[in-house]
Amino acid sequence: MLHLFSFVLFSLPQEPTVLAERVRHHAESGVTVHERRVLDAASGRVLRVATDAHGVPVDPAVVARAALASRDARNGKLHPDLVERLASGEAHEVAFWLQRPAAMPDLRGLIDAERRAGATAEDARRAAMAVAGAAVAPGNAAFAAAARAAGAAVVHVDPITPIVFVRADAATIRALALRAEVDLAYWSSPTWEHEGATAGAAPEAVQFWNEWASKTARTDAVHRRGITGVGVKVLVNDTAQVVGTNPHLPPVVVGNSASVAAHATAVAGILASRQTPHTGAAPGLQQIYSYGGGGDVTAPQAWAWGMAQGISFGNCSWWNGQKGQIRFLDRYFDYIIRHFAVMLFKSAGNQGGSDGGITTPGCGYNMIASGNATDQNDHDWSGDAMSPSSSWVNPIEGHDKPEVTACGTSITTTTTSSPWIGAQGSGTSYASPVTCGVAALLAETSPALQAQPEAVRALLMAGAFHNIEGAAVLSDRDGVGHIDASASQSALANGQLHTATLTPASFVGGVYEVTVPLVRHDETRLCAVWFSLADSSYATDVLQMDLDLTVWLGPTLVASSASITNPFEIVQFVPPATGDYTVRLHRQQFLGASEPFALAWVTRRNGATNEVRFGGVQAPGGTVTFEFLDPYHPGAAYLAALALTGAPATVPVGPRHVFEFGFDVVTEWSLSLPGFAGVYDGTGRAAAALTLPDFPWLSGWPVHCAVLSWDASAPSEVETTSPTATFVIQ
Repeated sequence: MLHLFSFVLFSLPQEPTVLAERVRHHAESGVTVHERRVLDAASGRVLRVATDAHGVPVDPAVVARAALASRDARNGKLHPDLVERLASGEAHEVAFWLQRPAAMPDLRGLIDAERRAGATAEDARRAAMAVAGAAVAPGNAAFAAAARAAGAAVVHVDPITPIVFVRADAATIRALALRAEVDLAYWSSPTWEHEGATAGAAPEAVQFWNEWASKTARTDAVHRRGITGVGVKVLVNDTAQVVGTNPHLPPVVVGNSASVAAHATAVAGILASRQTPHTGAAPGLQQIYSYGGGGDVTAPQAWAWGMAQGISFGNCSWWNGQKGQIRFLDRYFDYIIRHFAVMLFKSAGNQGGSDGGITTPGCGYNMIASGNATDQNDHDWSGDAMSPSSSWVNPIEGHDKPEVTACGTSITTTTTSSPWIGAQGSGTSYASPVTCGVAALLAETSPALQAQPEAVRALLMAGAFHNIEGAAVLSDRDGVGHIDASASQSALANGQLHTATLTPASFVGGVYEVTVPLVRHDETRLCAVWFSLADSSYATDVLQMDLDLTVWLGPTLVASSASITNPFEIVQFVPPATGDYTVRLHRQQFLGASEPFALAWVTRRNGATNEVRFGGVQAPGGTVTFEFLDPYHPGAAYLAALALTGAPATVPVGPRHVFEFGFDVVTEWSLSLPGFAGVYDGTGRAAAALTLPDFPWLSGWPVHCAVLSWDASAPSEVETTSPTATFVIQ
């Protein structure tokens, strides 16, 4: 039998020495940099220590800049991949990334200022697009004219970014790349392929395919709170259009003339299907924006159109044949996310059976790449596993991918023809729109998130308590874990989010601090997020800001996260006491003027999905009925308890959970009540009844109740709890 008050505290080192370490050899310059992050016990600061192979101190940013300058001088400002492709002498389509225009203001700062003045996210973004267009137009037009004069065909002049697509022979491309206004030239892939495998199931077998695991992502719990994605606009940028005649989808707004296809329609269904039981993550979306096509030149056109329509999020479940490092589209989306405050959700790739490489455009720092898991056709997390085809090998730049995981195996969702629902297959293609749909739920909860993609990312990552493989906080194949929509949305609704625009002045003594209130034994995940600028300063895509994170309770270190390559830090720990914790962000690098920043914290209480319902006569002498529900663990053991002492008192239950009431004489008595312990039925329900003493003086007393579920095979482990429910004796 589970002991109600048993718990295990995680032992965390109080004075770790080396928190992170990386050795990187720059072939262009021949310099090897050994970088470490070390906690100084005396000051509590995380220090950045970097030396060359001879132990001489170096600045890693300076070394990286020199190596890239050497590379570009040798290659003539051609990306190495383009150098290889031009060796054959054939003509290619090339994306020329031009230098940042001198007249370009801080676009994200402009959006934030417009929002503070009362503009909607849509209007603020459109204002930034207009300013960006005016800034890039002269330079883009001048370069396009020069390209035409050189005999090249101009394929696309982007209206909001300093990018011009040109098709020309190798000699012309090399000559154009040497122009002073060119930052870097990239090969533009002419084709895209979606990242979903066909179902291969007979129609009569469809009923046995899972409903893309809505309940595994706990989106249904958010739907029961009345949050379904209403008021949020999402773009499906795919290899084809979403069909506009499926009755289970919202109206489809089409951006171009591409033909419809099953894959795009499946992605839309995973996002927004209104059919039961194959309900989308955000069935309240009032429309789907669809832009289909293929080839890298399509993406800027699709996203410029989408942002003009007012979208805040977009999903790309395709790749362009490139993987394993930051290429043009990776940098493009990092730029769009950072400057225009939208978020790209991308399939991590299905290269697990090959080299495992993350696919473009999912290799960038700022977007969210989702890995693919299977839920084994049930909603209990215990049996879930990563799909062996899901990509997981980090890009050569070193940052961790994928960020999160969702279930995308054996998907039944919307189709292009009657009966309009069918088995669509498996792949990271179908995991990514789950994550995107959860973002829409968050943005309905707090519309400010429609222009705060860093906050969306922090909440999704902090809420991913569902660990599938490896270390719980961060591992190779599932990233920080499988998303938990219920936990992330609950945390946001409770205000467990801190956002800021950081400048060098934000760091006092090199440290930026945030105070976070936490509860003893309530396991907590805390995630800090910032972005790559993806601008012209390095002729590539790099992190302008680098922070390390420590969490303190008074003078005691509770948790730490130090990464040399990631645009985030994340920790998971069990608070040893109730109180205010100090989160310290240690500045290691700050090359720009300002950076958007978000810090989210999500606890096991936020992930509580059990329910307690009351009925009967709630008066002295009356019989109160109790219904205990756990929709995700039918057949599991349960334990319920009562209390007269309410919050902020808590009772630890198991090693990582709490009940939100205090232990008192009623609690001890309730543990022996009939029906307050047992096993849920096959629908996850149990019942009990309690006759109240017939004492009139009991009237007005509040009675608190909560229930937990646990696995009889692991009696010390609580699977989930309920929020506290309260009735007042009449």
